[in-house]
Amino acid sequence: MSLNLRKAENNALSSKVFKDSKVPCGWGVHFNGVDSTSYAIFADTTIAQNCFGRNYKMDSGEELETVNLEAGVKIKSINNNILDINISDVVFTPPAPLVRFTSFYGGQDGSNTINIILVNKNSSTRTITINKTGFISSP
Repeated sequence: MSLNLRKAENNALSSKVFKDSKVPCGWGVHFNGVDSTSYAIFADTTIAQNCFGRNYKMDSGEELETVNLEAGVKIKSINNNILDINISDVVFTPPAPLVRFTSFYGGQDGSNTINIILVNKNSSTRTITINKTGFISSP
């Protein structure tokens, strides 16, 4: 998962072209929620004028690929550890990249850091941390 988060970040930094030969306003990872065993990499193409006003979440037609977690692994939590708000999307926006976190309720989460906690069938956990400047740490 860490590598795919970095892939989305690198796509944003390198202005990678999406399906219709346009550079999207951001690249991200969409999570299906707690207990899910997959997630999607997507291009944030929902834009208003000059990429202002985008919604920083995956919409229909924006998915690049679905990634399945290893057998027996699922998402335990995706939150900011302050208000326990579950995050649905992490979007990297160029050129910096600035990272945007969107909650399942559709609003922007103003946190500086979120944690993605994965759990396996033996109840062992791993935490991936992402901050607003694009730093991704994992075990």
